[in-house]
Amino acid sequence: MCFVKNDVVIPLLTLYIKVYSFTNNKEGISMKLNRFQEISVFVLLSLFLIPVLTSFQKIDWQTIEDRTVELFLEYLAIDTCNPPGDVAAAAEFFRAIFEKEGVPVQLIWTNKNTGRVNVLARLKGSGKKRPLMLLNHMDTVPVDRSGWSVDPFAALRKDGYIYGRGALDMKNFGIVQFMTMLLLKKNNVALDRDVIFLAVADEETTGTLGSARIVRNKWGEIDAEYVMDEGGFGTQDFFTKDKRLIFSVGVAEKKVLWLRLSTSGPSGHGSMPLKENANFIMVQALSRVASHVTPIHITPPVAEMIKRLGKLADTPYNNALQRNTISLTVTNGFVGDPPKSNVIPGKAEAVLDCRLLPDQDPNEFVSKLKRIIDDPRVKFNYIERPIESIVSPYDTELFRIIEEETRAMFPDSITVPHLVIYGTDSRFFRRKGANCYGFFPGPVTMEEYKTIHGNDERIREKSLRTAVRIYYNVVKSFCEKK
Repeated sequence: MCFVKNDVVIPLLTLYIKVYSFTNNKEGISMKLNRFQEISVFVLLSLFLIPVLTSFQKIDWQTIEDRTVELFLEYLAIDTCNPPGDVAAAAEFFRAIFEKEGVPVQLIWTNKNTGRVNVLARLKGSGKKRPLMLLNHMDTVPVDRSGWSVDPFAALRKDGYIYGRGALDMKNFGIVQFMTMLLLKKNNVALDRDVIFLAVADEETTGTLGSARIVRNKWGEIDAEYVMDEGGFGTQDFFTKDKRLIFSVGVAEKKVLWLRLSTSGPSGHGSMPLKENANFIMVQALSRVASHVTPIHITPPVAEMIKRLGKLADTPYNNALQRNTISLTVTNGFVGDPPKSNVIPGKAEAVLDCRLLPDQDPNEFVSKLKRIIDDPRVKFNYIERPIESIVSPYDTELFRIIEEETRAMFPDSITVPHLVIYGTDSRFFRRKGANCYGFFPGPVTMEEYKTIHGNDERIREKSLRTAVRIYYNVVKSFCEKK
């Protein structure tokens, strides 16, 4: 695509030969080179000039964007809901194209019976610097088809949007990273560091069969210095209400703490109320939790956001950035299926989805929650305990390049480090010492963002087209030989 044709190189070399012949004749008389000398000089200069001239060739971005959309539609139509978590068809989609384009790729199976498989591709660099890894997950959350206005797996283009489960979480990331790998290969970009593509299974549950397995078994050969993952967008109406385009780059994430609360009491007939009712005990406990307001606590990434943006708008999103949060996600206190209205259950359960700021102690948090409920009849059990949340530095060359490339496309935009309010697979790689950045350079409004894990998930087609340009330029600028 980008090599310079001979009709460009040969005239330049001929001109050079003439100049060379003249300037090297002390008497100023033109000295004609013989055919062997011409060929020798041509070959020698080609080695130097072709790479230089190649770097100035413009990419046909219209064609690249069209191809990106085409592949995205194909990828988005593959059902990879988790559960059940079968991503084999998506992995085969990547593998087939990588092999066709000459990119070394391997499938790393976790369980062939369930379709749990990971895709690892690698473009080799000089080894002068440690690798950059492009990380994405192929699995998505399930769908409630009754809430969708379109088929969630039809990959429908409508009114400037592309609809489908995974459109924003995170098949858009995956396809942009995929195209970046293909472009680096097709353009023969000389690299100072390896560029690794890793598409994993199982992120939407625990990550155990995806990134956690890769870290445990493959980290020695990956050894990435940097990881680019989900957790940041070109945002509008997220942090401020002044319509500024703000590129958020995830440098840390909140800790995930899931708690199961349970209560018990005697069961019986609904017509004869009992002194101890498991449901009433649970309701009273949950009422105390709902009344509790966790204090604001500004972490370093959020402090930097405020420094660059000014005061954050009063929104649920910004609220979650600045404090520990507690959401009631599951309640269960009945007998029978369907539930019997006239039976007092002997047990009630509730699940709390708690998200803690990176520097918060989970044991202290749970102890305080127990004091708030103040009822020994309520039992606490951990569903998921949080792991350490590490903040990646944002005074790095890669962060600077992200700022430069986003501003090149959108001169009035602002780039900020960002605290991700949900969990990502980056947590596994930060613990191995990698600098992890959540970054998708396509503009996304809060209205669009709310469709993640919800109904009518969609991405603006223009946003996807913009993203592939910026993403490729970031990776190329960061990884190519200097």
